[in-house]
Amino acid sequence: MNFPFDNPLINTEFTQKAFEELKHKNDKALQHQFSGQIKGNFLITIKDIVSNRLLSEIANYYDLRITDEKIVSNNLESVDYDICRQIVGIHRSNLLFETTEKRKQLEGDSEYKEKLIKLSISQIQLRQYGSMHFRQHPIMRGDSFIFYPVPYRLFVLSIKMLELLNTEKAKTISYYRLITTIDNKGLSALALLEDNFLDNAYPICRGVIELYVKLLLLANKPEAISQYNKFAQYELDKSCISQTYSDEFNSLYASRINQKHYDKIDFMHYGWVDSICDYHNVIKTQPYSINGVIEYLHSLYDDEGNLFLSNLERLFKMCHGYTHGNIGCAIYPILHYFEITMMLYGTLSHTYRMLCEILQQEEKINGIDVLAELDEAYKQLEAQYDNRTTENFKYYYKFQYNI
Repeated sequence: MNFPFDNPLINTEFTQKAFEELKHKNDKALQHQFSGQIKGNFLITIKDIVSNRLLSEIANYYDLRITDEKIVSNNLESVDYDICRQIVGIHRSNLLFETTEKRKQLEGDSEYKEKLIKLSISQIQLRQYGSMHFRQHPIMRGDSFIFYPVPYRLFVLSIKMLELLNTEKAKTISYYRLITTIDNKGLSALALLEDNFLDNAYPICRGVIELYVKLLLLANKPEAISQYNKFAQYELDKSCISQTYSDEFNSLYASRINQKHYDKIDFMHYGWVDSICDYHNVIKTQPYSINGVIEYLHSLYDDEGNLFLSNLERLFKMCHGYTHGNIGCAIYPILHYFEITMMLYGTLSHTYRMLCEILQQEEKINGIDVLAELDEAYKQLEAQYDNRTTENFKYYYKFQYNI
């Protein structure tokens, strides 16, 4: 940013020189901090343009006050450092599987630079829902995936959802408990992504998908909402209070529509589907399970909806393998980044849209069309995922810290 030299009491020549020396040291420190992740001169060039474009607006996104509390708690914000984190995250996400020649081409392309600048500014404008909530550094050494555009905007949507769910109006909606749980679990998975505990996010993503599928069914069959809430209370009472099944639940289990399905736990999770009049006409096997719900939803959806469901089902089965199998973690951890992000995109973004529609809330955040930016960034992620090969993974890990 430019230094204000219009104060007549300041020796302009001396101050200009002192400021330039300070900026030079600061820029060198930033280059060193992000070395191996981005070309140093390129980073500083983009950082300076972003800072100058924001100008006085930057005070809207960073608390620049210096207080005793901040000093003693070592909690002074480094604006330049945070801006650089945004730039590095976006730039590195664009370079996945790209060659050194392609990187050099992009860094010299004025159109690419402009796109990088605009996306960086957008992430900064959203930081009260995004990077203000992140750790300064991941717990484990690795890529800061959270600053890549797709997970960053998913984090923004999740924090905004928490804000909306904390209103009195939200607490009256039928899906309140379900949407809140989806959001909380989504944030947990993103936090693990942030800290590089990537493979640990799969069981949580599995739960997010299962809850989201229930939400889809209830949105299509709202007559089942009251029974869903009743069964949720049965489960809560058993888990947290008595550890036994209530007489009311036992009575419903004894009179369940599909008598061939004996698992009482499955019925507790999905017995509410009995209130959907044609459900058992469509589903003959595994009715009280996520598989049964997905199969029923397929009967309701068009080709586009069925394609989405099939992809969600594939991701759910992938989670099952990581959760209950012997895989542990992938040889190439970046594969986890792709898969976890895809799961959360397919659930959290749609849940946010649904919540905004129910509450008649504008989808934009701080005037920014986050969903449009998210959809655009996701297209690139999908293309990169489709381009995954052993050779590309090896190339990525060979050169990821050799910019």
